[in-house]
Amino acid sequence: MLSYRHIERNIRYQIFKLCHESRGGHIASSLSMVEILWSVFSTHYKAPRDRFLLSSCQGALALYCVQDALRNQKVELSDFLKEGSNLTMFPNDKLSFSDMTSGSLGHGISMAVGMGLHKKFNNIAESTLYVVIGDGELDEGSNWEGIMAAAHFSINNLIIIINYNKVQIDGPTATVMNIEPLVDKLISFGCSVLSVDGHSTEEITNAISTIKRNKTAGPSVLIAHTVKGHGISFCARDLSWHYRVPTALELDFVKNELDV
Repeated sequence: MLSYRHIERNIRYQIFKLCHESRGGHIASSLSMVEILWSVFSTHYKAPRDRFLLSSCQGALALYCVQDALRNQKVELSDFLKEGSNLTMFPNDKLSFSDMTSGSLGHGISMAVGMGLHKKFNNIAESTLYVVIGDGELDEGSNWEGIMAAAHFSINNLIIIINYNKVQIDGPTATVMNIEPLVDKLISFGCSVLSVDGHSTEEITNAISTIKRNKTAGPSVLIAHTVKGHGISFCARDLSWHYRVPTALELDFVKNELDV
């Protein structure tokens, strides 16, 4: 059986390769959330009961490649960006593992609150709502409105995972729009908060288990500290890889570096 480290390297190579072949996608953002998505889908997410929303839509490559690694038969990576394919630049609700059509940032939390209210008002069996957002996405007030509503309406089956890689398209998050002290702000809005190493599958998986086991009155937030472009030496913390499409030479280098 393959170790997770080997699977992780393969996922990162597939992200890089898919962007090269399709000439589209967001490499650095996707590389930063591999462990987050793997932890959710390999251990915790139960379809069709649970809901998953990738509000941080730039991670679409990671979402698709994680599903491929999990042998999801509904994912054919070669279809990415092809006409008529559901594997579009950003996830959509036609996919069995995506419960929102993303593209515009800042809406995932509020959509999940609506799903939570629907279940509560209609006495639908308990499920877990997973929302993955980016730290730069927290610049948008709609997220804070959603968090406030989740606390007010006691949506305690909502787990918000923040991909805290501390970089957004315009530069360091602290420079563009400082969101610290983040933990204090989230607690003041009625959330319970845990922080983990966002590149440790074990820490993320265990933290989600803790959240589900120790239900609180309102939503839970998992702050996953990550590195943008993690896992590939020349992508890490390099702003240019937010949009760049890799060359064939770079793809060969990555294949050797990741030893896949």
